[in-house]
Amino acid sequence: MLIQEILQDPVLSKFLCDDCEEHGVGINVSDAVNRNDYIIVRVDEYYNRTVRDNIRPKSPDCLIIQHCGGNKFVLYLVELKAIQSLKTEKLSDIREKFQSCFDDFMSDRFRDYFYNTDYDFTIKLLFISDPKEGRKDPKNKTTRMDNLLALPPCSFGNKKYLLNHKLPNPTIQPCG
Repeated sequence: MLIQEILQDPVLSKFLCDDCEEHGVGINVSDAVNRNDYIIVRVDEYYNRTVRDNIRPKSPDCLIIQHCGGNKFVLYLVELKAIQSLKTEKLSDIREKFQSCFDDFMSDRFRDYFYNTDYDFTIKLLFISDPKEGRKDPKNKTTRMDNLLALPPCSFGNKKYLLNHKLPNPTIQPCG
């Protein structure tokens, strides 16, 4: 099974952790999800420790792999931001983190796991933050969050994936 293979991987096993959290912003896993049915990979830590600064791709904070029975898995690519506003964030950089995870981490470095046709993947891209952006003009003026979510979808394995925004500390539920 995929989770067991990653637990035994000599490289990836060094970047497994118990939670996906930074500066009070994170994602939880329900107690109803069996602890043996998911793993959390710190993708950003992998790149920070294994790739030189000048060639290090942007990357999301975590990849959570949840086993849903049989050969079915949900992959959560998670970017955490403890910010009050998106004003200082370059929106294309946020999108690039997810796309580079697809292009480099999942399609190149660890292709054997994520292009394995024995597995059926559902993929979710989660941007978790709590920016306090109100609309200044109630006449349909968009916010930076609207603009972020409207960026072109990321692509992986001939499929397109949209970013989803969640307020801090959402909970992953059992598959179903």
